[in-house]
Amino acid sequence: MTLRATYRRQRKTDPLASVAAVSSVIEQLRSALPEIIPHRDKELVKMLRAVRHMHRYAATDTRRGRPGRWKREDLLRAGTQLTAILERETSSHISLSSFVDHYLRLLEFPSDVLEALSAGEINLFEAEQLARLTAERLCVGTAQAKRLRTELLSTHVQARLSGERLRRRVAEMLRTSASEVGEEAVEADQLDLEDFDPYDPTHLFWDQIKQLGFALRDIRREDLADEEIDELLKASEPILTILNRIQRRKEKKTVRLQI
Repeated sequence: MTLRATYRRQRKTDPLASVAAVSSVIEQLRSALPEIIPHRDKELVKMLRAVRHMHRYAATDTRRGRPGRWKREDLLRAGTQLTAILERETSSHISLSSFVDHYLRLLEFPSDVLEALSAGEINLFEAEQLARLTAERLCVGTAQAKRLRTELLSTHVQARLSGERLRRRVAEMLRTSASEVGEEAVEADQLDLEDFDPYDPTHLFWDQIKQLGFALRDIRREDLADEEIDELLKASEPILTILNRIQRRKEKKTVRLQI
């Protein structure tokens, strides 16, 4: 039986996990590309989501579908510049996708959640979970939503529970609220809220795996030339060797636990 940790891990301080730090990155981006980057934050967020989408689907440069709001060349320039800023500001620990999926959300977090994050009481993942408890989702007033977040935060910090425990508690509260009004709880935004430590190298590994998955999903047999298939097979061999080694190690651990 696998035992999962329920208590909080010690984490390094994340210098980018604040509105001031995110705003600094945005201002650097605007200063570098004033003719491209929107002045309004809401429009900027939409543009950067388009940049992230383009990077994820870079392998399929297709003309299908409706024309985008921004020129592809502008999205490429914005993506290149943002990547350069993040490499400089975070020593390459934060990728473009992570910045858009996680850090940009700080601009919309409730003030009480931002205060707890700034005080070091919670990390970014935990802040993302608490920020999901909005008045609209809980079907309560703004003051009551804030009170519920405060109570949950207090319990979470005092008991020194893990981010995963907090995630499950938030999901339970949202399901309860949804069932009371006869609706299904919406979990779509959880797809990108994995419990990650941006200063853990495995985070960058999983980010690369996700991008590979997005790219491979849209490739069809007719898109590949014979020489490209040979190249992919050669490139995949060392990866499969490592994965097989990991699998064998897991099987050995399972056998030992069963003895």
